[in-house]
Parts: sequence; structure tokens; C-alpha cells
Amino acid sequence: MSSLPKTSSAQPDPGRPVDPPITEPIRLEIAPIVAQAEDILARVRKELPTHPGLARLAWATARAAEHAARISSSLRRPWGWHRLPALFLGMALLLLGWWLYSEFGRSTTLTVALPDRDAHRLHEQIRQDRRVRFRLQTVSDSRDSVRQVDAGIVDLGYVQGGIDLPADLPRVMAPDPEVILWMVRRGKPLDEIQTILTSTRNAGSHTVAEKIFSVWWPRRSPRFVHDWRELSKEENYRIPVEIDAVFVVKDPEDEETLSAVARLAAEGFDLVSLDLGARERRFDYLVRHELRPGFLQALPAVPETTIATYQVTTWLVGRRGLTPARLHTAGELLHPATPLLKTDGLAEGLNDASEILQGIEAFLGILINIGLAFLALLGWEMLAYRRQFHDLNSLISLISVHQSTKDVLGVSDPREIRENLVYLSYCSDLLGLISMIAGYSTQENSSLMFNSLPEIVHSRCDGLKINIQLKILHATIPVEGLPAFAAGRPTAPGVPPLPQTPLPQTPLSQPHASDIGPAETRSDGG
Repeated sequence: MSSLPKTSSAQPDPGRPVDPPITEPIRLEIAPIVAQAEDILARVRKELPTHPGLARLAWATARAAEHAARISSSLRRPWGWHRLPALFLGMALLLLGWWLYSEFGRSTTLTVALPDRDAHRLHEQIRQDRRVRFRLQTVSDSRDSVRQVDAGIVDLGYVQGGIDLPADLPRVMAPDPEVILWMVRRGKPLDEIQTILTSTRNAGSHTVAEKIFSVWWPRRSPRFVHDWRELSKEENYRIPVEIDAVFVVKDPEDEETLSAVARLAAEGFDLVSLDLGARERRFDYLVRHELRPGFLQALPAVPETTIATYQVTTWLVGRRGLTPARLHTAGELLHPATPLLKTDGLAEGLNDASEILQGIEAFLGILINIGLAFLALLGWEMLAYRRQFHDLNSLISLISVHQSTKDVLGVSDPREIRENLVYLSYCSDLLGLISMIAGYSTQENSSLMFNSLPEIVHSRCDGLKINIQLKILHATIPVEGLPAFAAGRPTAPGVPPLPQTPLPQTPLSQPHASDIGPAETRSDGG
């Protein structure tokens, strides 16, 4: 029965040094590149003293490596021009996030001015929302509300129609208009009415009454008694006998209003129709309305028959600077049962759509400008590298010019051939160092990977090195009539002697231009 051979584990050689474990990624260091460039400079001065041009190229290569090291060291600083693109992008995104939060995420507190009688009812119907919060502030009347909104003391205010409003204040029509209640003492003809009871002087009802009667009865000036508050709140109040009619603009659902109407009906006042005819078009805040029998009181019915009257628009007015969109949002939260508010032309229909589109356009414009500015700063960062890579390209061009006259094919002097081979070998080494300098810069700044500058340097170095290697290989080609090649072919420094066996004698052919790279015709005499 055969058995598998035993495998012996290889024992480490105690005399061999142990390689340290690799714990970090392998990186290209610039110090060896500088040292190698200095070494080439020293050897060129020793071995090729008659070629100062090549020595200058070796010196320039060493300086280019040191310059790359200085730029790399500056990149490690926490400040500097190279940080501008990242800092700008971070600040721009931070400001954009703050703007988005302030516009769409931050809770905004709006102060609403309204009479005390409406504050409790409005507080109950407000819909809570995380974007907008309301703080109610009571005022005496609509005129006081207009004054505070116009002065910027409050953000929103309820103003009854008939009160003059500044044209530049945004406004929306509230969904709960009040109704004109026109009650006349029973048996009193309209043309004999002299005294009218109404609400507070210069308040909503009084203002509407003055404007309507100035048009309805242009030649008469009735006297107003401002006792509606006492009538609706004080049970012991007695209606003066000289009162001929009552004119108020009130919410028919308010209990105090219904109680006052019942008292007036019991005192002999009847609810009658109010019809301005063609003159009603002069008042843009009046809307035709009807009160059906028993609407205000069932028994006895008030009114007894269908009564024609008017609704008076109540405006929700915003301060200057409050956008129509924010005004709409506030109106929908204040009146959730009626989400669609009729507007006064500032934030309705196409105006809303236009505002939304303008907001989207502005937002996209901000993003585009941030992107363009970031790209511009990236281009600014590339300025220093562009100069560095231009210097490297200039070195490549100079090396190309210097090596263009150093041929070995067709040269009969073995000493000249050896000198040319050494020259070409050093040129190839310098090209390798230049390519490593470009790679080091790319390693230290990864943004160069998305730029064509390093790729151009690598491509030119590789192409020219191939051209030089082809020239060096030309030394192995035997040429008729040159016996020195048979005796011993010269080689570059550090290269073993070439084999002495002659190659088969084959016809020579000139290499094609595409095989040796672009031709360089200039020379600086190096």
C-alpha cells in the first residue's frame, strides 16, 4: 500500500535577514529621485565633460524634483490656495443648506392682529403646523390693525372692507365675510331716518356706513350713535327713542350679535333689505347676499321674509416683505376649513405658478453658479501645476534636441560610438526621472488624475525613450567596411560586452519614421 510523500515545511534561513512586514501602501518618494538626478549630473561631468548641455539638463531635472517636493509639502498645510476649491464648495453647500432650512424647514412665528372678540374663535380653528406658528395680538379695530401691519409691528392683520389700505401691502380675501345688518324702526319711512345706531367711531361698521350713505343718500347726513357695544354686552342698556335705524357689519354666527338682533326685534326694529342698485359697483368689497326667513332668530322669525343685503369682505393683510406664498400658507392654516382663498391679484393663479417657477429657476441658478465657481477655482489650483508640467515638457523637448544628433549607425569611430551610447543612456535615465516626477505630483494631488497634464508628460517620455532605445540597438547592427565592430563593439556603461558572433549579413534598411518617434531637427550644440 503506497502512501503519500510527506511534505516538509521549509525552515527559514537563520542567516537571511527577515523582511519587515508591509503595513502601509507603497508610495513614491521624491528624495531618491533628487539623489539619482544629482548622481547623473556628477557622472555626466566626469564621463562627458565636453557636453555641458546634458549636465544642465541633469541639473534642471534635479531642481524640478525639488520643486515638486516643495509643492507637495505645501499641500499638506491646513491652509493655502490649494484648499480654496474645497473650502468654497463646503461654504457654498453650508449656505445652501441654511437657505433651504430657513425657507422650508425652519418654524416661523407670525404675529396676527385681530379684535379681541375674534381671537378666541380664531385660536380654536387654527391648524397646527411645524412650519408656521401664530401669536395672536388683540387690537381695538380694523384701523388699528392696518396701522400695526403698515408699521411692521405685526406680520398679519384682519381688516374689514371699507378701510383704506396701502396699495403695496399683500392681501388675501378671508373666507368668512361679515354681513350688513340694516334694521329700521317699525313704521319709520326711510326718508325720515335721522339717527342711526352703529359700532365704534371710525371702526369697520361706522366707516362702511359713512361710505354707503354718502352714495345712497347723497343729500343727507344722518347722525350716528356709537352704542352697539353697549347694546350687545349690557343687559340694562336702553335703546334711545331717537334711534331710527341700526347699521352694523357683523358676523351672523356670533352669539352677541344674535342676542343684540333679538333685543332690537323686541324693541320694534325690523330687518329690511339694502339695495344700492347700480351704485354698488363703486364698492369692490361688497358682495350680494340674501338672508332667508328665520336665519337670525326662529321664533319670532327674524327676518320674516327673504332679505337682500351685502357681505363685506374681510382682508387678511400681510406686512411688506411677506411673500404671497407665505401669505397663502398662513391663510390656509388660519382657515383650514376653507383652503382655497380668493386673492386680490397678488398670489392667485398664474401669479402663484410664476412665483414657483421663478423660485425653481433661482435655485437651479444657484446650483449652476456654485458648480461654475468650483470649476473655476479648480482651474486656479491647476495654474501652479500647469507651470510645473510645462517645465517638464520643456526638459523633454531639450532632451529630444540633444539626443537627435547622437547616432551610432554609420559611425566608424569606436570612441565616438561609445560616447554617443553613454550620452543616449543618460538621456533615457533623465526621461525616466522626469516621468517619475510627474507621477509623484499626481500621487500627492489626486485631482491631477482628471487632468491631461501628467498623461502628456508620460506619453512623451515613453515615446522618446523608445526612440533612444532603438538608437542604442543600432550598435548591434554590423556595417560593411567597419572592421572595428568585429574586434569589439562598444557598449554603454554598466552593460556587459556584446557577443562577438557576427550577425548574418543582411541588407540594411532604414527604419521607418513611425518606429522611432517624431524627428527632432534642432540642436543646441551640446
